[in-house]
Amino acid sequence: MWPQAYAQAQTVASKTTDNKVTVKKSKKKATTNAGSTSTTATSTGAAAVSQAQADASGNPAPRSENIVVTGSLLHDPNLQSASPITHITAGDMQKRGIKTVTDALQLLASNGSGNLTNAFSANGAFAGGASAPSLRGLSTDSTLVLMDGQRLSYYPLSDDGERNFVDTNWMPSSIMQTIDVMNDGGSATYGADAVAGVINFITRKEIQGFEGNAEGGVSQRGDAGHQRLYATYGHGDLERDGYNFYINSEYQQDDALYNRQVGYPYSSSNLTGIGGTNGDTNALGSDGSIQNFGATTTPVVRPSDGGNSGTGPWQLLNPSAGCARGKQVSGYVTGTPAGSTSTTCTVDSVHDYSQIAPSLRRIEATAHFTANVTSHSQLTAMFTYSQALSQYSGDPLSYDTVRNYTQSKLANTLSVPIPAYLPNGQLNPNDPYASQGKAAEMEYAFAGMVPRTSQYSQNFRGSVRYNGTAHSNWGSDWKYDANFVGMNTDLEQTITGVPTINGIEDAIINGTYNFMDPSANSKSVLNSIAPKNVMHAQTQEYSGEVSLSKGLFRLPGGMVDLAIGANVRYESLNDPSANESNPSDPGAQYAGYINPFYAYGSRWVESGFFEVGIPIVKMLNVDVSGRYDHYSEGYSHFSPKVGVNFKPVKQFTLRGTFSRGFRVPSFAETGGANVGYVNYTIQDPAWHNQHLNANGTADSYAQSYSMGLNTSGNPDLKPEISTNFTGGAVIRPLPWLSLTADYYYIQKSNYIAPNPVSYDTVAEDYVTGKALPAGVTVTPDVVDTLHPNAPVRPGIINMGYVNTNKLTTDGVDLHIDASRRLPGFLHNIRWYSRGEATYVRSFNLTLPNGQVEHFAGTEGPWEITSGSGTPRWRANWQNTFSWRNLSVTPTVYYTSGYKTVAEDATGPGTRGSCANSVVPSANSFSPQGQCHVKNYWDVDLTVNYNINRRWSVYANVYNLLGFRSPYDFGTYGSYLYNSSWSQKGVIYRSFQFGVNVKL
Repeated sequence: MWPQAYAQAQTVASKTTDNKVTVKKSKKKATTNAGSTSTTATSTGAAAVSQAQADASGNPAPRSENIVVTGSLLHDPNLQSASPITHITAGDMQKRGIKTVTDALQLLASNGSGNLTNAFSANGAFAGGASAPSLRGLSTDSTLVLMDGQRLSYYPLSDDGERNFVDTNWMPSSIMQTIDVMNDGGSATYGADAVAGVINFITRKEIQGFEGNAEGGVSQRGDAGHQRLYATYGHGDLERDGYNFYINSEYQQDDALYNRQVGYPYSSSNLTGIGGTNGDTNALGSDGSIQNFGATTTPVVRPSDGGNSGTGPWQLLNPSAGCARGKQVSGYVTGTPAGSTSTTCTVDSVHDYSQIAPSLRRIEATAHFTANVTSHSQLTAMFTYSQALSQYSGDPLSYDTVRNYTQSKLANTLSVPIPAYLPNGQLNPNDPYASQGKAAEMEYAFAGMVPRTSQYSQNFRGSVRYNGTAHSNWGSDWKYDANFVGMNTDLEQTITGVPTINGIEDAIINGTYNFMDPSANSKSVLNSIAPKNVMHAQTQEYSGEVSLSKGLFRLPGGMVDLAIGANVRYESLNDPSANESNPSDPGAQYAGYINPFYAYGSRWVESGFFEVGIPIVKMLNVDVSGRYDHYSEGYSHFSPKVGVNFKPVKQFTLRGTFSRGFRVPSFAETGGANVGYVNYTIQDPAWHNQHLNANGTADSYAQSYSMGLNTSGNPDLKPEISTNFTGGAVIRPLPWLSLTADYYYIQKSNYIAPNPVSYDTVAEDYVTGKALPAGVTVTPDVVDTLHPNAPVRPGIINMGYVNTNKLTTDGVDLHIDASRRLPGFLHNIRWYSRGEATYVRSFNLTLPNGQVEHFAGTEGPWEITSGSGTPRWRANWQNTFSWRNLSVTPTVYYTSGYKTVAEDATGPGTRGSCANSVVPSANSFSPQGQCHVKNYWDVDLTVNYNINRRWSVYANVYNLLGFRSPYDFGTYGSYLYNSSWSQKGVIYRSFQFGVNVKL
């Protein structure tokens, strides 16, 4: 039945569900294909392959479901789109073991640099708790994500504190029929932010009866637990009863995974086993010195000089209690008197505290209703409530009571040593030198206060659509569509275990915190120092759209179709600072952890659009579309697009598109600010000479410190203007085989980015008195109390967003689809194969001064994309073998290696030399000789078995061959490996088992 099913499938026009062509499968003899924009040659092939996929997987596609084509307003099945689209069906996801739409998008070959993964949430992402793809590596803000052709609200936190994007974690995966990924510009059809492409999630139109699923999973170590349940019930047959209603609910829990649970070296700060150094805090060196001296949950003290330094060696505050973690060590500490011996405790912070993946829980409920209002019109309504809860933790916050973090100092916090006397005149029990009348300097990380972050997003989405046809006496019938969607996303962030500046100061001065025995501190004491911080942020999206289409007249190739439409939408973002400054009480801030970033804004957008399909002759189709968008902030732009299909023979098609588009600045880029922190040490020798101790060593002020980088909104930004081109061929040499190859080119002019000036250059210019670059200012740090007349260091470097020159990328997409019975004695085995690969030829940023930064094949862009890099190749290849009720699918994934250089970090023209590696910047304890990250392979295996028509079982094995993540010492999105490309390799093998039921 496989070859016949493939050859005989036909597509006929059906009712329109949104701004796309909808076609139904038919048993009639094959006719002209329906203009699919899938990666297969025709929609006929796409429909047949999709159906065969479902049959082979043992999970038949539901009856009366539609194949929906994305990328066109026209409803003529004889028009074939020129845009390359990846068409992912529910059957594809089942066979490959893909359980969520988030995973499906992250595995796309065209998903590039700047993608936001859930793993990055546990490693410091600004937009923690969310996930989003980055088509073509153009970041999350250039990929438009839709559901049933309708817009969705932004995630309330901005990616990197800059970019608006749609979170995919909340989406109801079990009712998705297909995911269409249009890999070229869609601004002319969908709107300004579709520069890199469009992802359209298409929900199921009709469900009858009950469908359910239960699955669980675990890694080979017994951790990384996974549970998933869903249930759907539907009633009514659209063809027979004229209506269908279904309800759906999902639950999914993915357990947190910590570094200590995986193998070495990902589980340790001590990297001597791989050629690095010991990164443990207070590690004892071979020369008897204490390396990486710092605070631990065991307090150490020394006599204070009354300023921001002390005298003498360090000692345990409570020697009889020993070390709370690690082991006790003694040795020389830099900055103490020559030959002195200090005593402290070691800590492996990676092993004890670091996290690989957050705990993630999803709960969703959907109600969907469709009714045939008349024989020529249909009403669809849908409401979804969804919540996503992401939780992760970090290291206990370290506070030197004299040398607080930069942001604490800028809040005018006093640098207070442990006083010898309490306010009531008693000797301070926390100061071992109190009897001598001396204050104490302390190094300490607050025990019992592990910072924990919870991001709880709730999504409320309702949509209604009315569409149909109206009779016309000339040309073809009118087709109309009117729809409205409203969506709110509310985010509640809860952060605990983070002391406030006032809390620290009170604990020190008033003696309310027991430093001698931290375990004796009551919950109320801990809460007084580190009160719960609860923040709320919200986004809104309301959009109404109408469109009309009609065949006007005939040409030799067919009917000339016209579509016109209009859209009005409102969108808003309210994301207040997580740590807003209070001038009347600056000490109320949360010091050193909660970044004060924020974004506000709202706008109305009015749009008008059109599309004309012109089948000039049978072998040549032309599609012309355009859209005019006006934003209430004052931005306006017309975005045109032209697509051409040339099909001289049925086995060969040439296709191409040209489009212009634009992206308006995000709310954060025009009306927000975010502050990040980097560890920095002033390099200028002359400056250092003014901050020396009496013994000639650098005082604590001249050591490494936390310097703030503030990127603020710029209301004068211009929109980015894009130029997109795709050109390729669809080759179908055999009825069961389809091959495509497409070249893409995208250029963004006026590309918006943080000011590209290097922060270390600004810092050195500031301390040496040189003029600062235009638009850059420095907020000075507090003075060095030991040398109050010496020049101060920079506290925060203020750099806004700017329009750089342009960003350009180009490359090639390759696809293969094949389906047939195997020959000879294997005739009873049905084979379905699908593969995709993307090659990035170039990815270049041209700076305002004309210099060019090259990123393809490197760790860059490094500053704004979590150091995920730009691998030249990404590919996957799925092969399904089906025999009777059994199907087996191995899927191979590949990501090519890349150099650990990044020209946005080290300057244009530096990628050619390993001396410019970003490794020292990212992890100073890693082996410093790395210049290249190896490629990464992964093989997943899924086995499906139909017990009968109602029950089926399956098993998934991820990373079947146990490939380990290649070391990446330059990335900062995860520890020693790149979570964007090789997350499975740090988990090693994992397994999931499940059962499906259809009643």
